[in-house]
Amino acid sequence: MKRVRLLSWLLSAGVLSFTLATVGAQVAQAQRPIRIFDLKCVKTSGDSYYYSSDDLSIGRELYTSFLAIQRRGSWTCQLPGGRASLRIEYGSADKDNKPPAKIDVYVDGNQVASHTGKEGIVNTMMVDVSNGKSLAIDINCSRATNCDSGFYYFFWFHIIPGARSPGSR
Repeated sequence: MKRVRLLSWLLSAGVLSFTLATVGAQVAQAQRPIRIFDLKCVKTSGDSYYYSSDDLSIGRELYTSFLAIQRRGSWTCQLPGGRASLRIEYGSADKDNKPPAKIDVYVDGNQVASHTGKEGIVNTMMVDVSNGKSLAIDINCSRATNCDSGFYYFFWFHIIPGARSPGSR
């Protein structure tokens, strides 16, 4: 009788542990940031871009980029669904003397954010893209002159599942 109880308790504990481990792993996986180009995307216009690991100085601080865009770019991507935020960190190298980028963000065809960067810093943009089906991003030079020199470098260009932008409800 004691042996049956012990086996029953061990089996219950094992099933509970397996269930908690599986659910915990799914929650941890769901919170991992997704690179924008790991989504299903189409390039709608713009110049070439490349994946980079360039070291550069912005505001006399060292940064390593993962993406570089020369003048402009536009993409439309399929969102994973549910609550999520788009996080973009970008800038221009000190040596390039390039005007800041202007980034417009659209969810399901409606403009939800616009951000014009500042020179000499890494700019951060957070946008709530919760429950959207598609995401469009337009990146352009903020001025009409000196746009051909250098690149816009990106350090974060990710969807963060389960997160919302600060201040949104």
